[in-house]
Amino acid sequence: MLRYGGFFCFILINLILVRAECPPEREQDLHDEAKLHSDLLCAYNSDYRPVKNHKSAVNVKVRFALKYISFDSLEETITLHSWVALNWKDEYLNWTPSDYGNIQEVQIESHEIWSPSMALFNADASTYQSDSFYTTCLVNSEGTVTCVPHIAHTGICRTTLRSWPYDVQNCTLYFGSWMHTGEQVNFTFYNTKPVVLDDFQNGPGWKLLNVAHDRLPGAYNCCPNSTYPMLKYTFTLRREAAGPAAIIVVPSIVIVLLTLTSLLMDIKDNTRLMLICFSLFGHFIFITEIGYIVPKLSSDTPIILLFIRDSMVVTLAGILVTLMLMSLRKRTLPPPSWIVSLNRLVSSGPGRYVVFTEFDPNVSVEDKALTDDSVSGSNNDKSNGAVDWIQFANLLNTFVFIVSFVVYFILITTYIPTDS
Repeated sequence: MLRYGGFFCFILINLILVRAECPPEREQDLHDEAKLHSDLLCAYNSDYRPVKNHKSAVNVKVRFALKYISFDSLEETITLHSWVALNWKDEYLNWTPSDYGNIQEVQIESHEIWSPSMALFNADASTYQSDSFYTTCLVNSEGTVTCVPHIAHTGICRTTLRSWPYDVQNCTLYFGSWMHTGEQVNFTFYNTKPVVLDDFQNGPGWKLLNVAHDRLPGAYNCCPNSTYPMLKYTFTLRREAAGPAAIIVVPSIVIVLLTLTSLLMDIKDNTRLMLICFSLFGHFIFITEIGYIVPKLSSDTPIILLFIRDSMVVTLAGILVTLMLMSLRKRTLPPPSWIVSLNRLVSSGPGRYVVFTEFDPNVSVEDKALTDDSVSGSNNDKSNGAVDWIQFANLLNTFVFIVSFVVYFILITTYIPTDS
């Protein structure tokens, strides 16, 4: 059995060798471009930096042609889709054009030659992002290599939601070599147009305002003889807030007007109490609804939520004041002397033009009772006391409205975000 097994293995190997041989009529003569490609890569090693002196650095120029940016404020990540142009010189990929039919440039796959590994330092760890790329590179006769791969980079971007929904986010991405020092692989910008926005399209809900770039030398005290340069890109994005503004900002103004209108109404009218209670109920419904759309994760609180919180406090205070004023109107006992003096002072001075007055039939009856000789002195005292309490309630109501108006004016100018 062993003899037959060895025989079959010998036959199988011969068949494989026969099939591997190419018939002479199928062999093709190498033209100049194929010969150039073969000669360049015949002894090429892509594992090492393409320099003949190991002390020389490979200068890599970088240019970003932005195509699309998506920003996720909930996950605090920014994804950058772009064509990244990388340009460097390979000292082992030069040739004399006259030896190869005056060919000035040739296309070579990036995995066949050495290519720089440009890493994103603040990348999102939840998504796999390789430092390598695979594309077709252009090489000229002087050994200059240009590769333009399409790469999507996802980085971490801490959001600031204080001015939500009119917030502006500044996201910074840092690129560089993960292992090589600046003396080995030196990343720099293109001399002209390091960032190209010709074909850029804004992502959903965000508009790109500006792109700033800067090169950090990467000199650290721990490594005085080496540098670790980085390329810094800062993207300024503004939220397109037409929809959120209609849902958040406009209703905020409406509930303010609702509360102020209720404070202008007649104190003795129960409609005022019902309206201001409805305003407080609207605050709770409103803050519940916006809780579904406001971003939850942020280092700061959206000031629109602070406005709603303070507006609820003002509305609650308005309900308590309304109940108190309704109680004051029902009093008939003579008020303290300081209340009578305050009423006379306001009514006799320019303050009477500020105090809200109301048509109250009971007042005319009580005033008429003061001149009626048939009315006893005790009834006169009760009538005078009721009138003073009503005047004092009107005075307090005017004061509460003015204070509420001033407080809301401060809250609106401070807490209502605007589209700048």
